Amino acid sequence: MSEDRAAQAPPGFLKRRAGALHLHGDRGSTALAWFFGLMIVVVVAALLFGHFARTESVRGYVSAVSGLSRLDARAPGIVASIDVRQGETVRRGQRLLQVQLHERFAGGISTVAAERKSLVERRGVLDRERDRLTAFLAQGGSERAEIDANMHAVAVAFDRQEVVLRQGLREQGAMVERVQAYLDQGYATRDALNAQRRALLEYGRQMAELRARRAEMRQQAAERGRSQRTVMAEKEGQLAAVRNELSAIEAQLAGLAAQSRLDIVAPVDGQVAGLFVEVGGSVAADQVLAAVGDAGADPLIVLDVPARAIGFAKIGQRVVLKYDAFPYKTFGIGHGTITSIAASPQRPAAEALAGADQLGSTRQSTYRIEVVPDARTVQAYGAEEPIRIGSTLSADIVVERRRLIDWVLDPIRAMRGRG
Repeated sequence: MSEDRAAQAPPGFLKRRAGALHLHGDRGSTALAWFFGLMIVVVVAALLFGHFARTESVRGYVSAVSGLSRLDARAPGIVASIDVRQGETVRRGQRLLQVQLHERFAGGISTVAAERKSLVERRGVLDRERDRLTAFLAQGGSERAEIDANMHAVAVAFDRQEVVLRQGLREQGAMVERVQAYLDQGYATRDALNAQRRALLEYGRQMAELRARRAEMRQQAAERGRSQRTVMAEKEGQLAAVRNELSAIEAQLAGLAAQSRLDIVAPVDGQVAGLFVEVGGSVAADQVLAAVGDAGADPLIVLDVPARAIGFAKIGQRVVLKYDAFPYKTFGIGHGTITSIAASPQRPAAEALAGADQLGSTRQSTYRIEVVPDARTVQAYGAEEPIRIGSTLSADIVVERRRLIDWVLDPIRAMRGRG
């Protein structure tokens, strides 16, 4: 049927239509050829001159350029409490955190706890003995004061009685002289004179007896005083010994407390630049627990970079900074420059492998990298907000930068190396 229609069509029509179809087919082929050729050139250029970068996101905190004090654990243990927050201003000597140290056990019993219990019981006994001796000395002092008061009262009474007796002796002596004169004149008898003389002798006897009693009383008081002083001195010596033993026990308890817990205090005034532990977490000897920095110092970014990202990090390399206090989706990102890369890891490889075995996961040693930020402030809502020491952040480090052609040829090179 198509042949019949073609036979009926005019000859010129067939020539014009065939020519139009032939011209349309040449333009499409040329366009496709140019397109694929251009794509090949672009791909080749991209492979030869194009690069790609792989970044690693790591965590860090804002420290200080100067005045930074690092606080380490002197013994292994568990973090019992944390008394401050990161970025908080602290005073020298203020406790930052407390570590409960590991105790030694013998027969299932903590040796430190057993010794502490024994010392506490002994301290209780000595406290009671100290109170008893203190009460005895206080009572002895009051008794001594009472005895002295009584002795003074008796001495005053003796003095008064002696005054009376002396007055009587003088008067009686004068009476004897008058009776003697009367006797010489014949107005008195010998018996009267003898009676007055006997009275005078009686006064003398009473005076001698009074003086003997006074001397005896003084002797008894001196002996009693010596005896009491001896007893008081003995008790004071016992009290001093008890107090010395109590001081020794307190020192031993303080030593045991130092063996059972460790107080981490701020060595200087400043801000808490970093808290690297959590309550209940285990710490190892010489592990970094916290850092205190000068609040007025320029900020310094400290990054904990795993081993997988440390190989291609270079001093002078640029780093992207994302502060937790200023979300980058709202306030943008910051930049900094690497100024220092630690030569040795903060956590040794042996410790990392031990932790990996215990956790059943892959743990890597970490390295300390210091980054100086381009600016110490962040533009937030039209104001320059300072980067506070102790605040945390994330950083993107370029760990690998390669040409695309090398990336494409890597599988071929790997196959040739295995062959």
